[in-house]
Amino acid sequence: MSTRRRIEALLVVALLLAACGDKVPESEAAKRLGQQPKKLVDRVTTDVGKAMQQGQGSERLKEEEQK
Repeated sequence: MSTRRRIEALLVVALLLAACGDKVPESEAAKRLGQQPKKLVDRVTTDVGKAMQQGQGSERLKEEEQK
């Protein structure tokens, strides 16, 4: 088989694999890895909310002490 035929065969195979890319089921491990950034964002958002509440609480205590 000539080099040109091999390249053409590889291109055809690559195109066929690309065409069926959406039909390949995603594994559970891949789904969990894909969810990690969302979980991280949710955790950081929750932590920031808690920190803001604590900050508001300490500001209120300072205002009450000054009165």
